[in-house]
Amino acid sequence: MDVRFGPEAWSVWGKTGAKSRAEGVTEKDWHPLAAHSLDTMNVADRLWDGYLSPAFRRRLAVGLPGGPEQRDQLARGLFRWLAALHDLGKCTPGFQQRSDLHFPRVKALLPVAKAPEHRAHNLVSAHLLYRFARESGWEVRAAKWAAAVVGGHHGVFPAPDLLHAESAFGESEIGGGEWRRAQRELFDRLTEASGVRLDLLAGHVPPIGAQMACAGAVILADWLASNEGLFGYANKGSEDYPEASRRTSSGFAATMQLGDVWRPEPEPDAHAHYRSRFGIGTPRDTQVVAYDIAASMERPGLMVIEAPTGEGKTEAALAAAEVMAARSGANGLFFALPTQATGNQIFDRVLDDWVTRLPQGTPPTVGLVHGKAARHEKFHDLPLAGVGEHGQDAVTASQWMRGGKKALLSPVSVGTIDQLLFAGVSAPHVMLRHTALAGKAVVVDEVHAYDTYMAQILHRVLRWLGLHGVPVILLSATLPPAARAALVDAYAPGADGTVDAGYPQVTWVESADPAEPAPAESFFAPSVEEASAPRVGVRAAERTEERAADLAVEFFPEGEGPLPLARRIADLTADGGCALAVRNTVGRAQELYDGLVGLFGAEQVTLVHSRFTADDRNRLDASLRERFGPPKKDEETGDAIELPGRPSRHVVVATQVAEQSLDVDFDLVASDMAPVDLLLQRAGRLHRHRRPKPRPEALREPKLIVAGFSIGAEAAPPRYPTKDDRPYLHHLLLRTHAALMAAAGEQKRATGPVLRIPQDVPGLIDTVYGEDEIGPPGWEAAMKEARAGALSAFDDLRRHARALLLKEPDASDPDLGALCRATAHEADEEERGHLLRVRSGPMSVEAVLLRRAGTAVARTVSAGGKVDVPLDRTPNRRQKEAVLGQTVRLPKWMVDTDALECPPGWKNAPWARGLRVLLLGRTSGTVRHGKKTLGYDPERGISA
Repeated sequence: MDVRFGPEAWSVWGKTGAKSRAEGVTEKDWHPLAAHSLDTMNVADRLWDGYLSPAFRRRLAVGLPGGPEQRDQLARGLFRWLAALHDLGKCTPGFQQRSDLHFPRVKALLPVAKAPEHRAHNLVSAHLLYRFARESGWEVRAAKWAAAVVGGHHGVFPAPDLLHAESAFGESEIGGGEWRRAQRELFDRLTEASGVRLDLLAGHVPPIGAQMACAGAVILADWLASNEGLFGYANKGSEDYPEASRRTSSGFAATMQLGDVWRPEPEPDAHAHYRSRFGIGTPRDTQVVAYDIAASMERPGLMVIEAPTGEGKTEAALAAAEVMAARSGANGLFFALPTQATGNQIFDRVLDDWVTRLPQGTPPTVGLVHGKAARHEKFHDLPLAGVGEHGQDAVTASQWMRGGKKALLSPVSVGTIDQLLFAGVSAPHVMLRHTALAGKAVVVDEVHAYDTYMAQILHRVLRWLGLHGVPVILLSATLPPAARAALVDAYAPGADGTVDAGYPQVTWVESADPAEPAPAESFFAPSVEEASAPRVGVRAAERTEERAADLAVEFFPEGEGPLPLARRIADLTADGGCALAVRNTVGRAQELYDGLVGLFGAEQVTLVHSRFTADDRNRLDASLRERFGPPKKDEETGDAIELPGRPSRHVVVATQVAEQSLDVDFDLVASDMAPVDLLLQRAGRLHRHRRPKPRPEALREPKLIVAGFSIGAEAAPPRYPTKDDRPYLHHLLLRTHAALMAAAGEQKRATGPVLRIPQDVPGLIDTVYGEDEIGPPGWEAAMKEARAGALSAFDDLRRHARALLLKEPDASDPDLGALCRATAHEADEEERGHLLRVRSGPMSVEAVLLRRAGTAVARTVSAGGKVDVPLDRTPNRRQKEAVLGQTVRLPKWMVDTDALECPPGWKNAPWARGLRVLLLGRTSGTVRHGKKTLGYDPERGISA
């Protein structure tokens, strides 16, 4: 690389050591802007080959002239060029004056007529690039999107009028003639160094998804180039530095702690693939159908897999994702789950049952993405790529690719749905999330579990993913037809997703993807060059007969507190058995737990809900899996063997934390009334696996007890113990109640009403979420009132969600600058989470729960060994880990948030910033907060 800069251009500083914490770096050290620009350009080049997906690269090249190789080289030069010019606005007197040490040197070569004014340099960069691109013959639309990418490298796109208005910046900000010549020299020399052909790009406007992902990729290149461990403050001459920078940039992977990206290589047929990846000799029909549809798709697309629990949807999703990723050019995966607990469980399955079986030599770097990921042992224990001694075939994680803005960058990631939804809301650096997602296949589990508020955000994310050409697989036990249609239409507008083919079924739609497809010689469908209307289809899968069963339903009204239900569970498990009782609120779960403890004893009852400390919640989740998970297999014979920890008689009382994605199996399930899809999810924990030992005689047939309601006068509608919208609208509870009564009554046996599973599932869903009037004659008035309340609540949720949404992209008129208003928040989710609430429901706060043990000492409250923690000084490493294990999320109505604060002795510790401590009394173990007296028990959680 032979590129040289004049003394004026080389004198302008880009980085200084004024804020550096690196060893040996002083505030007198500086790094020329030209050097930092070359660093960023060279990192971009490395990212192009070693991290960014072929799918991203092809989309950036859409519309460029020539064959595939020429288009790829043009797109590479374009990306290098944008990365190199991102800080062009620093070559101005307004910015250079920010360093008192270095401005005199610059001013001696580039005169300043009057006191400089300063505006954010990213905005000036956008303005200068637009001006120079137009002077180089670029069309307005082409110059606008390129300038927007450069101007957005601080996380917010500039307003379009800042780009082309000559009066947008005065001479005191950007300088006079000498400054203009230096700016132009930087532009020309960096254009030369990047190898870009400006004449061939003068009219190039990539698809809007490619623009968005490119903006995030420029940010990523800038962050890596700003890493002092990779590029120091070496102030070499302009003749020597370009080659030194190119060599140094090869260390980008070590800085990112990137082992490798995912390189999908699916097997040529479904049976071979499931055998290779999961050790499944005979895949279920749903799994085969998902694989075959994925292999037949000509473009990236959306797949909706609806099948009963236990049908292997997770494996089907991973198989379809691998096939679709190979076809589309994706080199990563994100698996989204409803909760942290389900994320932890699926992470373990993805790691143990899939990543370790991939055929590529160096496994992809993996990530667990949620607020408590560092507390999950299996993730915490993974080695960091490029750090320490571990084999090339070891699965690695990355410390660098963690945190809110970088959370999705790990090639294979598992996390909560929040991380995906953040890509659909207006927030700084949202483009970095799009960069991460644009190169991945995305799986969303339990998609039925997201309410109207979250669905609005998810639909916006799906719209963007469709424009990115991202393969998406949605999983659900079943979906209302209207919900399925809305998901399909969000991804591919105009596609009809209402068609039913049976149950289980797989619905699919292809995106109108303009990118060049994979080579035709692959075993996938023939390549297609031109974009066309999206194809959509639906295909039924054969039911697995061993999973079909009659589910006995017992309606159990509760009018006298929890004891009657506790006694009923005790009667049914008198000869043994493991039961799950799901309550809709923490308070109701604690009441039932107390009643069961009085009958069974504490050793035979477990309580699980969301208001335990992180350490206790991890303990309880692990206990659930170890005692109630699927049987193990004998390594020699392959026969199923019972879990050693499965008790002969036990009751687990839980809230909604047990209804989603947890692979646990019980002999009996009791549940509060809930919307039908969630109620069926809870029933999916019932007889989920064939057990080596026979189930107790009284529980040989699956039985669901439906409780959580009371009845009054004859023919009057049932009453529910919670408010209308907490946690479920009574409209849905009443319709579920009526539909269950009708469906179960039609199949009534001598022993009582039954549901046919899975035959009755689609009909139940359609009935509850349909428009037809249902229910006994005496319920009409109550159901009409509940429906009106529900419609009003839905409208409110949609309105609140729309206030957060990222602007809807317009594929026919791609204009990145139009998104400037949509990323106008001044803080992101890491700093001001309340601005970006992607879940509805009561506001909550995370607190560290400790018990006072002395004047300046507190003690942990979790069930593990108690650790004393100082309050007047920074805790040591062991104490820090103990403190972080005591976090608990509490609804704001429960605590006085103004009274929660970080202890003064911790405030200098970076990890403690933002922590809020709730101190329980030394003697009583309780504390008064507002009108509530709070206490904590490791077996009951927070009580109020």
